[in-house]
Amino acid sequence: MKPIRIASRPSKLALAQTHMTRDALLALCPDADISVVPISTTGDRDKSEFLYKSQSQGLFTSEVEAALLDGRADMAVHSLKDLPTQGPEALIVAAMPKRESPHDVLITAHRVSDIQGLPSGASIGTSSLRRIAQIKQARPDLHCVPLRGNVETRLAKVASGQVDAAVMANAGLNRLGLSDHIAAVLPLSDFLPAPGQGALAIQARKDLPDLVALIARLDDPDTRLCVETERLILAAMHGGCSIPLGVYASVENGHITVQAMIGDPQGQTNIQRTQTVPLDQAFECAQAMAKDLLNAGGREILETIRADKDK
Repeated sequence: MKPIRIASRPSKLALAQTHMTRDALLALCPDADISVVPISTTGDRDKSEFLYKSQSQGLFTSEVEAALLDGRADMAVHSLKDLPTQGPEALIVAAMPKRESPHDVLITAHRVSDIQGLPSGASIGTSSLRRIAQIKQARPDLHCVPLRGNVETRLAKVASGQVDAAVMANAGLNRLGLSDHIAAVLPLSDFLPAPGQGALAIQARKDLPDLVALIARLDDPDTRLCVETERLILAAMHGGCSIPLGVYASVENGHITVQAMIGDPQGQTNIQRTQTVPLDQAFECAQAMAKDLLNAGGREILETIRADKDK
């Protein structure tokens, strides 16, 4: 096999995920020559407070995909939640390895065991509309403030007291060996994750069939079914990864349970649905659930957000 070049964002988390994938491929093919090609993305360079106001899709992925398409790299490792639901025709997501934790977590210097323990009026950092909507639903008194940057930057802002707390993804902290910073794992009953949160997408060019076949050996079928179901709901909502939509699917005993919510960032409306169906009905369930969420008030929430984005 020819040398393999993996495109990756240059952040510590992206590189950690890429090196995990490289190690997994080397375990399958010890003689492979695999290198990493760092690619800076618009999302890395954009310092705006809320990415949902950007006009672009694929803020963290499009330049990485371009490196595959123009031949600078052969494959890429993405955080699946950053990847648009429609990608270039020449590329394929060859594997979705076993998912890490899908949970959001609370980071804070306060000695609390859940978000209810934070002081009244505390500031909590996040730039995610989904997280803001669920925080405001759980604690209307908390003051949500924009918080962007890599994992280490956000942890430092909490430690220095710039914010009282932050909500972040459990998976990223685990992959960086920083889980000791977690004050509380937020329950799925109150904090549904972004579609695909905790999962990786390993992407390659379709014109490299031997590489695609090698990568495919890393695929986890249950993870793929669950996250593809979640992403179908996202696609049916006609929104990017920054809309206030939480979705989580899980497989047990030949059935898939799908939980979904959409809420407004003021915490006044929180629409939730849960359904369990046989595995072969997962995609049909996703389409029906998206339609139900839209008809129950989700369409108005999205229209308000789009109007704010255009201001």
